[in-house]
Amino acid sequence: MALKGGTGDDRRKRFEEEALPHLDALYTMAMRLARNPDDAHDLLQETALRAYRFFHQFEVGTNCRAWLLTILFNNFRNGYRKTSREQPASTAEDFEHKIEIESMRGNHAESNPETLLSGRGMEQEVEAALGKLPEEFCEALLLVDVEELSYQEISGVLNIPIGTVKSRVSRGRAMLREALTEYAKERGIIRS
Repeated sequence: MALKGGTGDDRRKRFEEEALPHLDALYTMAMRLARNPDDAHDLLQETALRAYRFFHQFEVGTNCRAWLLTILFNNFRNGYRKTSREQPASTAEDFEHKIEIESMRGNHAESNPETLLSGRGMEQEVEAALGKLPEEFCEALLLVDVEELSYQEISGVLNIPIGTVKSRVSRGRAMLREALTEYAKERGIIRS
C-alpha cells in the first residue's frame, strides 16, 4: 500500500522518524487512562498500528504527538474505557517488532514525566490528587502540563471546544491546588 507521492517504504521511514519517538509519552498517557499495564500496552499497540495504517492522513508540519494522542484518546473512548478488552490487530509483525525495539532503546528515564516527577518528593501525593480528579479535568491537566500541548491541540485531541479546554484546565488546577493544600496543612508544611 503506497502513499500518494511515495512508496510504502517512504511511509514507514517517515513514520519511524516522526511517530516512534513519541511512544514513551503515549505509553505514559495510556497507563493513566487504562490504569493497568496490560490494558495500557494493548491500547498503545492498537494506537501505533492505527496511526501507521492512517499515517497518510497526518499533515506534515503539524504536531505528530498531538495527532497520536488524538488516536490514543479515540481508541480509549471507543473500547478500552468500556472494559471490553479488544485484542489488537496483529498485522505487520515486523512493524510490531520495530515498535518494541524502539520503546526499549536508550535511556527513557529522562523523558518519562513519571520518572521526573518521582524524584521530587511529593509524587505519591500528586498522583493521588490527580487520581481523585474527575476524568475530564485530569485528562486536560495531563495534556497541558505533562504533554505540553497547546489549548488548540488539546481541543483536537479531546474533540471539545477550546473554551471547554480552558475551563477544565482552570478548574482542574484549582481542585488539584485545593487537594495539595489540604495535604500540606495536614503535614504541617503550611499553616492554616
